[in-house]
Amino acid sequence: MEGLPRHPDRAACTRRGGVNVRVTVVGRLDTETLIEWNGALRASCVEDRVGVWWPSDETVLAQFADPLPGRRRWALVHRAEDGSLAGAADVSAGPGEPAEVTIGVLPAHRRRGIGTVLWEAARELLADEAPSVVQSETWSQAGVAFAECCGLAVGNSELRMLRSAVAPAPDRHAAADVEIVTWTGAVPDDLMHDWVRLNTRMREDVPIGELTRRVTSLDAEWVRAHEKRMTDQGWILVRAMARLAGEGVGYTVLFVAADGDEIVVQDDTFVERAHRGRGIAGLLKSENLRQLSALPASAAARWVQTTTAVDNHPMLALNRAIGFEVADRSYALEGRFAVS
Repeated sequence: MEGLPRHPDRAACTRRGGVNVRVTVVGRLDTETLIEWNGALRASCVEDRVGVWWPSDETVLAQFADPLPGRRRWALVHRAEDGSLAGAADVSAGPGEPAEVTIGVLPAHRRRGIGTVLWEAARELLADEAPSVVQSETWSQAGVAFAECCGLAVGNSELRMLRSAVAPAPDRHAAADVEIVTWTGAVPDDLMHDWVRLNTRMREDVPIGELTRRVTSLDAEWVRAHEKRMTDQGWILVRAMARLAGEGVGYTVLFVAADGDEIVVQDDTFVERAHRGRGIAGLLKSENLRQLSALPASAAARWVQTTTAVDNHPMLALNRAIGFEVADRSYALEGRFAVS
């Protein structure tokens, strides 16, 4: 499905404080404005936070050139009177799934109603999709207050944690019968069945607080399409799977920018409930960090970043034990979508 709105030139206009303001939808092939849009979101959301991963311009262009099947996405920009970008919003929706809205206003343009204008423009676009709920994420109490004014409520909170990318991989141990298989790139064919099964269970099990859980149907075709999309966006997937008696019981994933970046992203780590408490998660993470250190693309990395729900105490304890420290906290919010 196309990532463009049905009317690419559509704009949301309103009047606040006697001044006409205008929000426009960026065409998915308008590379210059998409790069400008990404820069505005990055500047407004990252600010002074340390070691924050943000999508590169190349990644964003690849995402808009090849949208997720069945999901529509819009890039909204708000310009100041001099034509410079004052704010931006990232809006997406898909059938039967929560819509997502991320809004960023540059510091020099805050407290002028721009965030509200962007929110109303997002709601106008989403009206055609009629999602049941809308989700958003913020890293500040001011962002939480704004989202609550828009009718959303905090449903989950995560701690963003950082570990030095050049620190040696920790020595971790698990039960003697645990085998760790590591690889870079595509899932080996002989591991695909276990990979699909474990990823499906992770999506059913990962702590998300009071947020609406997404239902994703995974199969080998989905995995291969996802791998291609990630490669096209400039990622190298560094992965490990734990096996017992020849069957996969857990896995972990690192995302590494192929062209070098100071941030490596520690994504999923999952162990089946029946096998927890045996040191498997720690062994998975340590072996994958060891694999990372041998990857040339990681040479520029300064930090490994991960996020963990504030109530996921076992994973928080493990992350701290292998060298991660809390950098800041994010808040995921959700609200019912209603057309006023």
